[in-house]
Amino acid sequence: MAIAFELWGQRGYPHADVAGESHRATAIRALFGKDFKPHGSEIFEPALLVPEPGNRHDSNAVGVWIRGGLVGYLPREEAARYAPVLTQLVDSGWAPQVTARVWGAEWDDFEGRRPTFRGSIQLDLAEPHLIVPANLPPSEAHRLLPAGNAIQVAGEEKHLAELTPYLRPEGECWVHATLHEITEQTARTSKALVEVRLDGVRVGQLSPKMSSELLPAVHHLAELGSTTAVRARVKGNRIKTEVVLYVVRAHELPESWLGERVPVVLGKREHGPVPPAPTGVRFAVPPGWPAPPAGWTPPAGWLPDPSWEPAPDGWQWWELVYD
Repeated sequence: MAIAFELWGQRGYPHADVAGESHRATAIRALFGKDFKPHGSEIFEPALLVPEPGNRHDSNAVGVWIRGGLVGYLPREEAARYAPVLTQLVDSGWAPQVTARVWGAEWDDFEGRRPTFRGSIQLDLAEPHLIVPANLPPSEAHRLLPAGNAIQVAGEEKHLAELTPYLRPEGECWVHATLHEITEQTARTSKALVEVRLDGVRVGQLSPKMSSELLPAVHHLAELGSTTAVRARVKGNRIKTEVVLYVVRAHELPESWLGERVPVVLGKREHGPVPPAPTGVRFAVPPGWPAPPAGWTPPAGWLPDPSWEPAPDGWQWWELVYD
């Protein structure tokens, strides 16, 4: 079973349109259940983005799945942009996931007929070069602090050589950064600051004020044997580069997060191994369904028998195969 991976770069509000919702009205309507309000209902749900390289209409097709049901596709032009990076994630054992806004209402056609349901879906989806970090997570035990407001890193101009490997043609990328306590000694005083590193290499530090906002979290995780990791954005070129952290301050961390004592990497617990590259995929049959012939996969447009049990909520229809 693939592991859910929250795509990076989400801005907190869905804005990217989904195509084909009109053909999936029944599946979208079912998402609201008994809480549906005919004049207009809105919910927010995690959505899986599933590449369909075998799609006979478009080899770049990317299906949008919510609670185990197909509710639409990325528009054709957008799918061509996103399919390569999404396919790489799937091939590495991850299930790409974003937040979706689902809206629905019933419309009266004023001709005495039954009201018609109409639904729409939008995704919180960043540009393709921003949905996956440009470097791997830290190799040591660590926790990734929740995303928050921007914090500017100081002193990047002294580390242009170290930042050059992270520069991208698009002018920016996301990276994993780690935070470390250092002591800055002056002639009269010493003060604790936060040093920022990329792949173990210093690329700057935070101001005394910003350091004080994050050091309690660094201390807390250090006591648990974990390095503090954060999301960061590298912007610029070889003559001017900046690093910006996007992280909550220590006082904003929820108690539920502080109570979690197991380091986590990309949604997977640290003590588990990184999955190997898959050798293929196979159709996952839900409980209660008859077993298909060996190697069978559903053809385009195939629908299960209405008498079969519904698939469980969040069912993953495809399993990665490892030899």
